[in-house]
Amino acid sequence: MTNDKALDLSLLRTFLAVAETRNLSAAGAALGVSQPTVSQHMQQLEAHLGLQLLRRETRPFGLTPAAEFLQQELPGRIAQLEALLVEARTSRGRPRQVLRIAMPDSLSCVLGAEILAAAGRLARKLELRAGISPWIEESLRAGLCNLAIDCPPFAQAKRGKRHLLFHDPYVVVVPRSMSEIPLQQLVREKPQVAFGRNSKFGTATAAIATELGAAESARFSFDSTHSLLRFVQSGYGWAVTSALCLLQAPSALRDLVVHDCLPDRKRSFFLLAGADTSKDISDRFAEYSRSVFRRTLAERWRESSPSLADIIREAN
Repeated sequence: MTNDKALDLSLLRTFLAVAETRNLSAAGAALGVSQPTVSQHMQQLEAHLGLQLLRRETRPFGLTPAAEFLQQELPGRIAQLEALLVEARTSRGRPRQVLRIAMPDSLSCVLGAEILAAAGRLARKLELRAGISPWIEESLRAGLCNLAIDCPPFAQAKRGKRHLLFHDPYVVVVPRSMSEIPLQQLVREKPQVAFGRNSKFGTATAAIATELGAAESARFSFDSTHSLLRFVQSGYGWAVTSALCLLQAPSALRDLVVHDCLPDRKRSFFLLAGADTSKDISDRFAEYSRSVFRRTLAERWRESSPSLADIIREAN
């Protein structure tokens, strides 16, 4: 080729008309353009391909072997391309092939399966990846997932692309053996059990413990909710956690006393969308997530732990 510019399909349609009529004027009449335009199109196409297509020394025009090949193959190829473009224009409402979602472990454990089931119509295949912050937001920025559910603070670049989903209230849990001790006295005198500070959640719960009046930093720290709750159950200390974390281990509630935390202390879950995810997909996924949360709160959580469900409902 002697021309690197993108090929205009109108040049190919002009060629087909000329190849059919073997006359520039007749081709122009069939296409609704002037004879000079047809001549110009043919010159541009030949220059683009670096090939001679017409034998202009004969009347009517003859076709070179390359032109005969094009005349035979082009109609089917153009029809395929046009069908592909029509399919692309109508694909907006179709499910995408793969939708990858990342969310915190605590949320994945109690709602992940239900959210994916509800959002199943958005893609042919859905993948859930659970972890802790800041891994979640970093995965979204790196393109490892299309949607992410996470809690503030966020990187500045993502502040404009988020949907508020629901709130998870912070609570204080103590073992039954310490249930008679007033909370203010307990946080000053008894050992604190905490989440590691390598996550947003661990940092937030540590700050709340300080606000509550904890005299010392935590003696024991865990990355696992189940491990932390078992430690508190065994009477080794108290901890700041959240309602959704407690719902990961509902059997532990039998051995724990749950206290409301400071007023309005809650973590807010937002849906963040990747650059390759359409607004329609993120809007619909956000609504599916909210719907699953409301239904689970009113049914399963209300049945398994009415008092905890009340705390969650008041936070939302």
